[in-house]
Amino acid sequence: MKNRLVLKKIFTYFFAFIVFLIMFFPLYGLILTSIQPENIIRSRNLSFFPTEIIFTHFVEVLKPNHISNIYEGIKNSLIVSSLTAFLCLILGFPASYSLSRLNLPGKNLILAALISVYFLPTIIFVIPLFVILVSYQLDDTILSLVVPYTAFTLPFVIWILKTFIDKLPIEVEEAAKIDGCSVFQLLSLIIFPLLRPGLIAAFIFAFILAWVEFLTPLIFTNNLKISTVALGLFRSTIDIKIGQQAAAAVITLIPVVLLMIFFQQYITKVVLSGSNK
Repeated sequence: MKNRLVLKKIFTYFFAFIVFLIMFFPLYGLILTSIQPENIIRSRNLSFFPTEIIFTHFVEVLKPNHISNIYEGIKNSLIVSSLTAFLCLILGFPASYSLSRLNLPGKNLILAALISVYFLPTIIFVIPLFVILVSYQLDDTILSLVVPYTAFTLPFVIWILKTFIDKLPIEVEEAAKIDGCSVFQLLSLIIFPLLRPGLIAAFIFAFILAWVEFLTPLIFTNNLKISTVALGLFRSTIDIKIGQQAAAAVITLIPVVLLMIFFQQYITKVVLSGSNK
C-alpha cells in the first residue's frame, strides 16, 4: 500500500511538472525575447538561455511618445477593469443571493440562460451595443467599455457568487431573522462578511476578463488607449520591433500575474467549487 501511494505521488508530481513546463514555456519565451537585443532575436541561432541581457526594450516602450503608448493604455485598462469588477459585484451580489436563497420559479432556467451567453460569439453582442452607444454619443469613452464588459462578465460573476452562497449555512440566516434582522442587515452584516472570499474571487475573475478583452475596445474606441489594443499597434508599423512588442506584452501581464500570485487561494476555491457536488 505504501509503495502504491509513493508511486501515485511520483506520477502526480511528474505529470504536474510536465504541465507546468508546457504552460510556462510560452511565458519564458516572451520574457526571453523582451530582454535580448533585436539582432539576437532575429538570428537563427537564438538560444533558450540568454547570451546578453538588456532592458532597452522596456525603456523604449514606456516612453510617452512611443507609437503604442503602453503606459496610457495600462492606466486606462486599470480604470476600466476595476470599474467593471466593482459594478459586477454590486449587481451580481443581490442577483446571486436571490438565485440561491429565494424560491423563484424557473431560477435554474435563468441561471442556465445567463451561463449560455458564453457559448455565443462576442461579436453578436458587440455590434448592437456599439450602435446604441454611438446613438447616445458614448463611444470612445470609459463608459463605452465598462457597460459591455459588465454585460459580458456579470453572468460569470453571478455563477461564482451563487456557488459560494450555496455553501453558506442557512441556519445562520434563519437565526438572524429570528433576532429581528432586516433584509438589508442580513445581507450587509451576515452574508457579506461570510461571502468575502467569494467576493474577492469574483472581483479577480471579473478584473482579468475585462483586462484581456481585445475585440470590444478595438471596435468601441479610437482615441482612448487600452493595453490590449496598444499591443496590436505594433502591427501597424513597417518594421515591427519584436523585442519592444515582447516587452510591452510582459508589462501588460504584470497586473494579472500579481493578482494570481497574491490571491491564488481564492482562485483555487473557484476552480474547486464544484468538486464536492
